[in-house]
Amino acid sequence: MLTVFAGALVFACLWFWSELTTWRRLVHSSNNRLIETAEVISLHADTIFALADQALAELTLQAQTFAGNDDAAGRLADEMQRLVRTSHVLGGMSHIGIDGRLVSTTLDRMGVGLNASLEEAVRFHRASISDKIHIGSANRGDRDSAAFLPISKRIDGPNREFAGVMVAMVDLDEIARFMQSFNSGGDSSIFVLRGDGQVLMRYPSRGQAMKAGSFDSTDIRSLSTSDVKGRHDYQLPGSGSARLSGYFRNTETGITVVASRSRSALFHAWMSRSGYPWLGIGTAYIGVIIMSLRWIRQIRLRELGEQKIAAQELEFRLIANASTDIIEKITIDGIRLYVSAAARNLFQRPPEELVGTSIFEGMEDDAKAQWQTVLSRLNQGATSQSVLYRHQEPDGSTIWLESALSRLDNANGEALDEIVVITRDVTRQQTITQELDSLAMTDELTGLFNKRHFNNCLSSMFADAAEKRQPLSLLLIDLDRFKLFNDSYGHLAGDKALRAVAEVIQTRLQGTFGIAARYGGEELAVLLSHQDDRAVRAIAETIRNGVASLAIPHAGNLPFGHVTISVGHATIVPAPGGSQTELIAEADRALYLAKSNGRNQCRSHRELGTPNTLKNTG
Repeated sequence: MLTVFAGALVFACLWFWSELTTWRRLVHSSNNRLIETAEVISLHADTIFALADQALAELTLQAQTFAGNDDAAGRLADEMQRLVRTSHVLGGMSHIGIDGRLVSTTLDRMGVGLNASLEEAVRFHRASISDKIHIGSANRGDRDSAAFLPISKRIDGPNREFAGVMVAMVDLDEIARFMQSFNSGGDSSIFVLRGDGQVLMRYPSRGQAMKAGSFDSTDIRSLSTSDVKGRHDYQLPGSGSARLSGYFRNTETGITVVASRSRSALFHAWMSRSGYPWLGIGTAYIGVIIMSLRWIRQIRLRELGEQKIAAQELEFRLIANASTDIIEKITIDGIRLYVSAAARNLFQRPPEELVGTSIFEGMEDDAKAQWQTVLSRLNQGATSQSVLYRHQEPDGSTIWLESALSRLDNANGEALDEIVVITRDVTRQQTITQELDSLAMTDELTGLFNKRHFNNCLSSMFADAAEKRQPLSLLLIDLDRFKLFNDSYGHLAGDKALRAVAEVIQTRLQGTFGIAARYGGEELAVLLSHQDDRAVRAIAETIRNGVASLAIPHAGNLPFGHVTISVGHATIVPAPGGSQTELIAEADRALYLAKSNGRNQCRSHRELGTPNTLKNTG
């Protein structure tokens, strides 16, 4: 009997140890999944905030550039409407003036919550000169409208003084829909928190989800000073119910995403799966046969557990292979250990052939330098990094890729020499960004640079020429009697003629590194560097002859009968500390000379005597 008791006791201890190990493994796995969930949601939210920041940066620049211009204010309001219509993340935009009053908005109704958010944004940016975005408090426009998260940016005056606020209302339903795919049961919850601990969003929503306040009783400041991601177990206030939690904090915006689930619910689920046959322990002393059967059953359960773990690993690989993003596991030196099926489309090679190869293989020099930098940071202790780089396709085309790198930890939390890389094609986003940059500096009608960008180039080139004591030239080009052309043939024909002249200028400037812009209504301008007066005159004559060769009919432009241009050009060596208005004035005087002497000709400022105070007549 003693032998049976001892055997049963040993069996019970081994069984308890096995169950305890399984429970700890389950808790660790659950925590890792919660951290991964928080990271994925944070990256999605960061993408949405970046799109809002991009729109705010564009509108803020326009507001600063055209401050006080009523026509520009109307265009700014139209641009706000356009951005809201074309964006899937913006629910509305508002422009607040220097006095804190609403200048314009795309929203039809403004509830108390939104008004409070706008006032909060004004107070924050009036007190802070930072040009970074400010994330406000989540709220609803009114009882029936969508939930918004106000993202605001300060508008500066000429002397960096406060000149207003531009606010973008991010549609929180976009983030909520993304969160739904991570709902692992009724006991799970996801929080989106601001850096000061205020709850911006909670899923699932429970009555007070949109009400400002702290994240339960948890001190959120402990998250803001901790690692970028990790565990954050806590207890619900009042009930004392323990919850498992994983978080991920965005170091740029301060936004923290917390995914949690009840520890007791996980325990009950585990209990329901494992059976926890405590009654078996009480009956183990009946005999060796029952004890043996129990032991065999435990062996079988362990085998089933290992099969389940293997099934989960297989499930992960199936999910990775089904993803459109490329998922890889690499060493710290960049050697691939695992590659998902999506790599076949990008690298035109089977994934199994890529295993064992280096990620640097076939990579451009710039991209290789970026990758070496982020791998070095991960090797020095960083937990995650990202890299944006160009990749050349087999057909010679170039696409943009973005890779997120995360270093793996073992069960003890120690860093391994393995890195998970998730790569996605962001060519479309980069193309949109480049198109927005192009629109900001290009004249829509002619395709030349606009006046604002031209003035920036003039300032930069003037300062460079003054420093190096090199010549700088300006050509001012005006279409002769263009008002009569518009009156006779209509503005559509006038626009077509302007585009034709612009094309001539761009063609004739090839190889000269000249910068051409639409300077006024029918006035165009060209900047040239490192050219003497004779070379500039030759370029000007080439442009004039090119326009004349178009032979665009213009009955009112006698005696020529077709569209012609007059060109005034000036070449100076700027003096240090000089003003660029000197160059503009000289070219303008030369243009007046060309106009007053019969038009359809090029004149230099060197043909002038003392400055002429008369104005051009068109």
